[in-house]
Formats: sequence, C-alpha cells, structure tokens
Amino acid sequence: MTAFQRIDAATAADLIHQSRQTASPLALFDVRDRASYERAHVAGAEHLTEAGLGGVLRRVAREVPVLIYCYHGNASQVYAEMFCDFRFGQVFSVDGGYEPLAGALAVRTGLRPTPCLPPEASPALRAFVAEYGFDPADLDAPRAHGLTPLMRAALLGQPTLMRELLALGVDLARRNGDGNNALWLACVSREVEALQVLIEAGIDLDNCNEMGATCLMYAASSGREGVVELLLNAGADPYIRNFDDARAVDLAANLGCLKLLRHTAN
Repeated sequence: MTAFQRIDAATAADLIHQSRQTASPLALFDVRDRASYERAHVAGAEHLTEAGLGGVLRRVAREVPVLIYCYHGNASQVYAEMFCDFRFGQVFSVDGGYEPLAGALAVRTGLRPTPCLPPEASPALRAFVAEYGFDPADLDAPRAHGLTPLMRAALLGQPTLMRELLALGVDLARRNGDGNNALWLACVSREVEALQVLIEAGIDLDNCNEMGATCLMYAASSGREGVVELLLNAGADPYIRNFDDARAVDLAANLGCLKLLRHTAN
C-alpha cells in the first residue's frame, strides 16, 4: 500500500500553484468543520467529511494527486490514510493546516509578501526578535509553543511592538497549536491597549480554538471583567457554544462577568 506524504505549507502551495498554472488535475480537500470552510478556504478546495468520503472515492480517479488540509495537520493525516487505503497513488497531508497554507499561497502568488525585519526596524523590535529566536526573514514563522511574533507581543502586552509588526504586514489570522489567534494571547495579558490594537486591525473576535472556545469564553471563565466588557463592546458573539455546549455566560467565573453577560442567560 502506498503511504501518504506529509508536506509543509510552502511545498503544498507550490503544488497548488503548479496545478493552476498547468491546468493539471489536483484533488484539493478541506476537512475542517463546515463553518470554518465557509468563512475562508483555499480557492478550489472541496469541503470533505466522512459522510461524503464514499462519493469522493467513487468520483476521483486513482491517478489524480490528492492534497488534504485541516486546522493544524492532524485530521488531514487520517483522511490521507483513507485515500491510501483505497489505492490512490499520490496523497499529501499539509503540516500546519489551513493558516500557513493560505499564507504560503498568498506569498507564492504574489498577493502578500513575506513580512521581514527591515533595516529601519526599531531597536526594540530587533531586540525582541533576537530574544525569542524569531526568523527576521519571516515574521510570520512561529517558534516556542507555536507563537508568532505578533502572538508573543500580544502575550507580553506590548502594543507598540504589535503596531510595528502589523505595519510590516504580519498575518493577523495566524493561530497557534491550540487554535488560538493573537487576541487570545492579548486576553491573557489583560493589556487593554494590546486588545484594542488587534480589534482595530480587524482580528477575528469569534475565532474558535480546538476546543470550540472563543476569547470571550476564556475571559469570562477566568474572571477578566474588563476584557469581557471590551470584547462585548467590540462585537464579540456571546451566543457561540463550545464543544461542551457551553456559552460564555455558562462559564462566567464571577458575578461581574455574569452581570455583563446576563442578557444572554436565557
């Protein structure tokens, strides 16, 4: 039986780009949940679930290369193995999942250049990049705990660094290994200005992590009243439920958070 191949986002982007340029066949599948797929997906990707797998296996020729991505590269391996079980010859699973693949495609097609540390960068940003071992040639590349420079700056509550990074074009949509974006890290820091920087930049307020949790849920469950109020005023959705069917109000850790969310209690 042929084994599937795990490839990084840049290699996957090259395969997709080459397929588009040469009009050669490539079966591209997104195995995230339907809501995530509908919010954003790679152009040409088909949403795939276990229920729909049988139809795909009957429809796609065995000689057609298959490329699969998910959130972070775990579920895609499960699906890739299924295709191999049915004797597909070239099957690829994208390590890192959708976010790095989308970023690599944007770079590959020239839609977004790779953000790098320019000569005129501030001494503070240079010191920050060096201290945490970030790649000065790719300021979207994660390091410890899957944190990008923007995430780390958010965790540290450093709005000045965050503004400089955003001005250099870093990807606001990147998520860490737990599926959290930079806004979650800013919630941890409780730094109001850091939160405001990200909100003003247009970050996804309702990003759901691997447990289905949003930033509002985290803030409520950790008793961060000021953060809860800020997120609600910015338009965060208090009615989203996590994988345990709980909303932010159900997770409120103190009376202050409960009062802020009381309108969603019913």
